[in-house]
Amino acid sequence: MKTEIENIIYNWTDEIPHILIRVINAITLSDNKEELRLAINKIAEETELDKFFAYGYGAHHFWLKHRRLSNGEPKEYRLLKVEF
Repeated sequence: MKTEIENIIYNWTDEIPHILIRVINAITLSDNKEELRLAINKIAEETELDKFFAYGYGAHHFWLKHRRLSNGEPKEYRLLKVEF
């Protein structure tokens, strides 16, 4: 899998770096889309991933965006993309 950081990382709160490191570790340790999906679901259950980040899956990629702290809306540009 190929990972690209596409935008800057906003460190608005102390939790963001810790969550992001878990996501990057999950990407690195996953061999395929299914393993990554399971790992992201676990991170979402154990952290506030959904509060600080929006994410999703395309047919051949995973994407992650920051959320605005003011209203929870996703930022316009992706933070990272993982191609399967």
